[in-house]
Amino acid sequence: MMKGDGSEKMRGVPTDHGFTDTVLSWSLEDIENGNLYKGKVKKIPQSFESVGQYFESYKHPLLEETRAQLHSSMESISRAPFAKVIAFSESKAHGTKLYDVEVDEWRNKVTVRGQEPYKTLPGDVFVLADAKPKDVSDLQRIGRQWAFVAFNKIAEDVHEDDSPSTRFKVKALKDIEVDDGNDKSWFVIFLINTIPNKRIWKALHTPGNLQIIKKVLCTNSLIEEDCDLGSAESDGSWHDESVTYKLNEPQTQAFLACLRKMHCSHKTEVELIWGPPGTGKTKIISTLLLSFSRMGYRTLTCAPTNVAITGVASGITKLVSETDGSFCSLGDILLFGSKERLKLGSDIEEIYLDYRVQRLTECLGHRTGWRHCFDSMIDLLEDCASQFESIREREKSKEKEIKEVCREETDASNETYKSFLDFVRKRFVSISSPLKNCCEVFRTHLPKSYTQSNFQHMKSLIGLLESFETLLVQDSVDSEVLEKRFARLEVVGDTVQPLVDIPFQLQARGRECLSVLKTLQGSFNELELRMGMNKESIKDFCLQAASLLLCTASSSYKLHSVKMKPLSILVIDEAAQLKECESAIPLQLPGLRHAILVGDECQLPAMVESNISSEAGFGRSLFERMSSLGHSKHLLNIQYRMHPSISSFPNLNFYCNQIIDAPIVKREGYEKHYLPGPMFGTYSFINIVDGREERGDVGYGWRNLVEVAVVMKILHILYKAWGRSRQKLSIGVISPYAAQVVAIQDRLRRKYVNTDGFTVKVKSVDGFQGGEEDIIIISTVRCNRNASIGFLSNTQRTNVALTRARHCLWILGNEATLGNSHSIWEDLVVDAKKRQCFFNADEDKDLHKALFGEMDSEGEAKGGGSSVDKGKSNVSEVAAVSGAYSQSSKETQNKGKGSKKSKKKNRGKGSRKK
Repeated sequence: MMKGDGSEKMRGVPTDHGFTDTVLSWSLEDIENGNLYKGKVKKIPQSFESVGQYFESYKHPLLEETRAQLHSSMESISRAPFAKVIAFSESKAHGTKLYDVEVDEWRNKVTVRGQEPYKTLPGDVFVLADAKPKDVSDLQRIGRQWAFVAFNKIAEDVHEDDSPSTRFKVKALKDIEVDDGNDKSWFVIFLINTIPNKRIWKALHTPGNLQIIKKVLCTNSLIEEDCDLGSAESDGSWHDESVTYKLNEPQTQAFLACLRKMHCSHKTEVELIWGPPGTGKTKIISTLLLSFSRMGYRTLTCAPTNVAITGVASGITKLVSETDGSFCSLGDILLFGSKERLKLGSDIEEIYLDYRVQRLTECLGHRTGWRHCFDSMIDLLEDCASQFESIREREKSKEKEIKEVCREETDASNETYKSFLDFVRKRFVSISSPLKNCCEVFRTHLPKSYTQSNFQHMKSLIGLLESFETLLVQDSVDSEVLEKRFARLEVVGDTVQPLVDIPFQLQARGRECLSVLKTLQGSFNELELRMGMNKESIKDFCLQAASLLLCTASSSYKLHSVKMKPLSILVIDEAAQLKECESAIPLQLPGLRHAILVGDECQLPAMVESNISSEAGFGRSLFERMSSLGHSKHLLNIQYRMHPSISSFPNLNFYCNQIIDAPIVKREGYEKHYLPGPMFGTYSFINIVDGREERGDVGYGWRNLVEVAVVMKILHILYKAWGRSRQKLSIGVISPYAAQVVAIQDRLRRKYVNTDGFTVKVKSVDGFQGGEEDIIIISTVRCNRNASIGFLSNTQRTNVALTRARHCLWILGNEATLGNSHSIWEDLVVDAKKRQCFFNADEDKDLHKALFGEMDSEGEAKGGGSSVDKGKSNVSEVAAVSGAYSQSSKETQNKGKGSKKSKKKNRGKGSRKK
């Protein structure tokens, strides 16, 4: 079928400046060579002399990072999504080596991209091989045939929504020979998706708007005085206290400073807002965005992750509803990106691009759209009497069931009408419902500038239709009188009529409806001309018309190809987590003059796979670089999330006690006791003496299955306690290691998934950045004699983990390992003991059973207040369920008995310091 080993070097192509070809040209030796780019990757400077130097500094670190990502995926190739090839042929494409591929089905679909099912996407890189490799060495065997290929596009006759596609095109750098007589089985194995890196690569090679980039190149351009001219030009009309009244003092100061700088029309400005956990970053971003919209600025808001950008989207839609749309409407806000990855909630669905396009398309459709609804209602109100008369004439002449009511494109119904009243009721209801729906869609999904003049008309029309229907269904309506009234609808009615004359009231409402319908009809005709009728033109209209755009920084690349009114301001949330080279994608969009970066460099930076690129500063954010150069930051220093017992340690160790606890978190009612006993108070370190760390699957790091058992026990007793109160409770389980996350998820399976009011989320520390829950349980995993904790010692990662909880934070860890690690965790253990928040797990009778193996009928460690004496320790069952012990039953039991003496030395006093 094909020959070669994929190592042939090929030239670059201009479409993506050689990025894809470079990746496809790497041999296995290149990918495994950690020094491939070592000599070319240089330390990225703090400041730059030119735009050319700025972009050039990131190119080789980006290639090295891509190589490292590919190497990591090759290490776990046995778990990668794969499919068997059932057809392979050369595609007829001039000048490019494209091949049509058809596969049977994708397997291992949930092992990549978090827990999302695998979907074929542009930028995917595969191995095409004559056998399913168990590891990289399988590809290196003599006689093995394979090549790297890249996803090009879905087959022409397959709709994109059908992904994961089994028919698609791939690009290769060399000829792949087809041998119809070969009986070998061939496989396509997914490795990585290169789209994020490819977009950065293009941004580094095709400079666009450089106003902001030039602003941040050099040290001396960052520290400037306020713009006096801009302040003089401003008359303060941009500040509306109805928006800012809910902001606290530091938020207000940051808000006003940003508005003042963004209002400056003759200078490019970059502002930094430093927002530690729980200090209201989303609130100030939402408030700024509403004010920018009111001032007529088009704004793009980006974030490094989908979780972060949906958080901003939720915040802005909530604020719009609170202000009753007085500043902007939902139609002014547009969120776009991958639906699966955004995980849209009902609160932000209406601002999502694809959903909006679908709703507007329905309202512009030939048979279902607004025009058909308007024409049908106008015909009914103007001519319902003659329509019904036509029906009666046909009945008399044909003496059979009515098959059509009036000759419209959609048949109203095939039923027989008992009377004129029956006819009007049924026809009106069948038309008014889709008509009102179209008005609601336009009111919701069109920007305020397009609906402002007609907003009241649409609102009036909906009210009139509802009033008409209410009158129409009343039992006292006389059909004959109503028919006579509507037979002369256009004639001016009697000047004096009793209010009880419902036919007269219906006639009056009908005239009012007609007037509003005809007014709106003209406006909607103009709107339809602007929007077009197909999905692509409607999508372009939405992107062009919205004043507040939201997406990830990577997805902002799509805006470079959209013809629209230039943007004015860029806001980046979680800016300290975004690589500076990736921020270059939105920073270069046409028209941008100002930027606001909101973040916290004390929390996690961007993930970097390559040690070489990491040491060169490839993961550094623009926020961090500008901060290190002395650029001023507006500190938000009042936190509203954590109980003071939880905020105490991170405030002292990460923020030099600059953060103030808001009054709400200091109230007595904010302290929650979900379980009895001091161990499960607001804050505690729970010492797992008998844990055992072990390597998980390749690429997933460490796991500790004893801690898994303890986590499951705590969740079990929390659920039982919750069952008695049924008060809403959210729990987050965090671990720094993917192997531990997977182990807990495997044990948890789908428990509590459909439990209304009791939610459990299990994620890595990185996955929880930006999140918060009522209770957080941290599983630290590490347990060894050398006090080695690896990347757990990272203070930024520790900060994120310790600041997610609102009411309770329970940390599971081994005191001997963490307490001697010469890291931030050593300080945490000492602090917990000083505050009398340190406990040994076996002090709790339920956790004791989880540690030493007493099981209930469902395979969970017994809980719910059972006595320790109600059964003997069954170590073999613990080993079967958790795999945590490899020792014999006797050895493990002795270990359990002998450990208690040593535990007493470090045992807490059993009370929690408040």
